[in-house]
Amino acid sequence: MNATLIARLALCTAVAASSMSVSRVARADEKAECIAASEKAQSLRDDRKLIEAREQFLACARDVCPNAIRKDCADQVGAVQQRTPSVVFHAKDKSGQDLVAVKVSADGKPVTEQLDGRSIPLDPGVHTFRFEAEGNDPLEQKIVLAEGEHDRAVNARFGSGGAVETGPVAPPPEKKGAPIGAFVVGAVGLVAMGIAPIFYVMGLNQKSTDEAPGGCAPAAGGAGCSQSEISSIQTKLIVGDILMFGGAAVLATGIIWTIVHYASGGTHKEAANPPAASFGVTPTALGRGAVASTTIRW
Repeated sequence: MNATLIARLALCTAVAASSMSVSRVARADEKAECIAASEKAQSLRDDRKLIEAREQFLACARDVCPNAIRKDCADQVGAVQQRTPSVVFHAKDKSGQDLVAVKVSADGKPVTEQLDGRSIPLDPGVHTFRFEAEGNDPLEQKIVLAEGEHDRAVNARFGSGGAVETGPVAPPPEKKGAPIGAFVVGAVGLVAMGIAPIFYVMGLNQKSTDEAPGGCAPAAGGAGCSQSEISSIQTKLIVGDILMFGGAAVLATGIIWTIVHYASGGTHKEAANPPAASFGVTPTALGRGAVASTTIRW
């Protein structure tokens, strides 16, 4: 092996060793940065500087950070974001028209120069907001933002007697949907009531036949109808009662459901406690009729 080859091998070995050393140093630096970011984030969070704390938690939630630190920081990102309050700025001129070109600052720091309905996060605590619009006197107002208070409306009214008002952002009006379930229930009740007369007619026709001259009923000169014939008549009449009274209860449920739906202004209350109906039909002691009971709840 000549001297040149030996020198080249030595150089390659040195370069490889140097690269490994640099890589280990880089990983050590990244680990140190992750630990420092985690500690700083926790300190900022405890000081209620939640916006800066979230940025630091994001820094220590990177893939290059150790698993334990990365997982804890990733969990804290969502928790801090949930605690961070936010505001939505609005401004109107003296005629009540919305203003767009409005400069807003919080505690002397610019926040926005144009209002577009965006939600802007801020740390919890006392803030002094200043609104400036061309042709109007500036407006200032101190507001206390609580942790977890999201999308609080801050409204500036320019003009004579201008003021800044705050309050929750009004949610968009809920669109009422048709109570399809109520319509289906009502339709089932109507169908049941429509079928009931068929069983009544069948049962009464059979009874008339038994009582007609030559029939099996004693009044018709017969020796008496068999138990199966009597049961057949009773069954048809009882089924008619079930369909008629049960159908009426189901139809009433559909009607009440519809009324409650439109009276409540939305469908969210239906899921919690929807209207309901129950009914029962039992034969009488003598077996010649039935007693129907219906309960409706809304």
